Amino acid sequence: MEDPGWSHFVESAFLAVLEAADEGIVVFDREGNCRMVGRRAGELFGLEPANYAGASRMTVLRAMAAACEEPGAFLEAVGPNDLLEPLRVVGQVDVRRPRPRTVLWTSIPVVRDGAPRGRVALLRDITRERSAERSQRQLQTRLNELTPIDTLTGLVNLRRFREELEREHGRSTRAWDSYAVLRLDIDDMHDLNDALGTPIGDKVLEQVAELLTSCRREYDVLGRYEADEFILLLPGADAVAALTVAERMVRLVATHDYRLADSRSVSVSAGAAIWVPPSAERGEDIVRRAGVSLMQARAKAQVVVDPGATP
Repeated sequence: MEDPGWSHFVESAFLAVLEAADEGIVVFDREGNCRMVGRRAGELFGLEPANYAGASRMTVLRAMAAACEEPGAFLEAVGPNDLLEPLRVVGQVDVRRPRPRTVLWTSIPVVRDGAPRGRVALLRDITRERSAERSQRQLQTRLNELTPIDTLTGLVNLRRFREELEREHGRSTRAWDSYAVLRLDIDDMHDLNDALGTPIGDKVLEQVAELLTSCRREYDVLGRYEADEFILLLPGADAVAALTVAERMVRLVATHDYRLADSRSVSVSAGAAIWVPPSAERGEDIVRRAGVSLMQARAKAQVVVDPGATP
């Protein structure tokens, strides 16, 4: 027969270890009454632990919710008072008082011999971790702004492309010359990533970028627009030239051997727009029109060129 004193000692030792590890603890018994609010849990939510010994689960949760940025969302996220509910992890609880914190909430059922004995909530302060993640994202964004090259494909990024487009727009305006913007999108890229995995999808993006690069003139500007879409600036090009380049690129991508595991083919849709002087349109207007042409190309499975207004 099990020694009750030993069981109590093990339980106390377990809770002491968690407290020492700076984990917040809230313990409920099988009736849903609070057996313990740990010191750290009280600090995180601004509660006095002794005031909640023997209180109902909802009383404790409502008191915690009152300290949260979104009380209703907190109560919904932590779940109903079901002792047999599986382990539940609430990825982020935003606490606003006594001071702003971000808490990871993990709720664990306590079951013995198939019978519910209670539930333990573990609370971990992840404010610094989230802050570090935000700092990392901000740093990456800043690096992307300062670096003109897309790290995956080696093409110019969208910011640099827009700079080149504005330069060409100014030159074309002064020289009374036309230019074209071509946008290309890999067909069904989402399905390819789902079937073969993102690393394989990234390799396909790299290969397509190399193929498109081989089709451009030295002074054409090829960039990565976003995700699986590319954008090309063709200085001095008219509708005929844009169509010729687009068809060449579409054909080359479609006939390349990508050596994929399921032998699937890869194709791109292409849409182009032409700026023809005199015109009050800006470079961004031509990019937008090229995007409309691309949407039409996706629907028709062909290259679509918007020739622009005839002077």
